[in-house]
Amino acid sequence: MDPIAVLQNRIEQLEAKLGLAANTPIDGQQGDSATQNLLNTAQAISNATAGNEKLSEAMQIASELNNYTDPNFVENMQQNQMHMHEVAAAEPVIKHHCHCMQRCKQAAAVLESEPIQHVAQMQEVVNNMQAAAAEVKAEADEVSAGVQQLAETCGAAASDASEQLANVAQKVEQVEQKMFPRRRNGLD
Repeated sequence: MDPIAVLQNRIEQLEAKLGLAANTPIDGQQGDSATQNLLNTAQAISNATAGNEKLSEAMQIASELNNYTDPNFVENMQQNQMHMHEVAAAEPVIKHHCHCMQRCKQAAAVLESEPIQHVAQMQEVVNNMQAAAAEVKAEADEVSAGVQQLAETCGAAASDASEQLANVAQKVEQVEQKMFPRRRNGLD
């Protein structure tokens, strides 16, 4: 359907909602309908664009006219208002996301560096090194357990030897006392 016909259909629907007939004179003016006003505005826009006079104003008027003749204008305004409230409510989150995106942008140089690009390829090397480290740790745990067991054995042997030496020292002392009794005050 032709855009002009669509626009004319919209205007006619709007006029019907407002209770205005398309060709009914308003306030004694004949042919002063919204369609006629739109055609006059379109002609004025054409004249303005041809002479490049006030082009931005004419474009703004045309945009506003298109918005105002939309049958869903009120609903669109309400939806836009709801969207504005949602955006206002989400402002702290949006600011946080913008801050995060800025930091990501700053980190992009690091993330695009050659060493970072080779991380995926180096993962296998890292996995092999972790496996080798696990083997070395297992061997170290075995050696540590052996050293602990040896220390316990040596400790037990030293304790036994210490007891035996203490017993021998006690027996030697007893033998010395029997063989060389002590004198008291030099009177014995």
